[in-house]
Amino acid sequence: MEQRFCQSCGMPLVEGNIGTNSDGSKSKDYCGYCYKGGVFLQDFNMSQMIEFCTQFTDQINKETGWNLTPQQAKAQMQQIFPTLKRWKEKDERSLTEKATHLLSQCKEVTLASVNAEGFPRPAPLDKIHSLGCNEVWVVTAADSEKVADFRLNPKAGLSYSFYGDSVALRGTVEIITDDVTRKRMWQEYFRFSTV
Repeated sequence: MEQRFCQSCGMPLVEGNIGTNSDGSKSKDYCGYCYKGGVFLQDFNMSQMIEFCTQFTDQINKETGWNLTPQQAKAQMQQIFPTLKRWKEKDERSLTEKATHLLSQCKEVTLASVNAEGFPRPAPLDKIHSLGCNEVWVVTAADSEKVADFRLNPKAGLSYSFYGDSVALRGTVEIITDDVTRKRMWQEYFRFSTV
């Protein structure tokens, strides 16, 4: 019998790791790590999937009898993945749609201000809300250096990444001092971050 491989991650398909279709039947194309109940378990693009799978190099070696380093496994995946069924289809989304989707997967962003001496000051901050990729809400103390920087110069850089994909944006910061808006954003943040 011909060896079949998962058409999402390239894992050899064996009896114990076969995914399931929406009707509960066994998938002929995907493993159970990638596909269950007719749905992909990871909402990744191909490069994110490669980054994700690289962390399982030891498990891949154990199941296949191979002896790959993580670098070798990643290089192999970069060659194989474009030929797999899941990744052959071209992503037709616009750059803005891709950036918005990536931001929706991130809980933290890096926001860079420019200090009084003209140097950038990047800092990681929790993202509490976003609207598309053009409006991102973060929180920091009103008496922080970052807020002082933005009071002098509202220009900012924002970046975020998820499993190897990243976006860098530039724009301006608005400091919200309205208590009603701040409380509403905090309540939404805590409601969704504790789920």
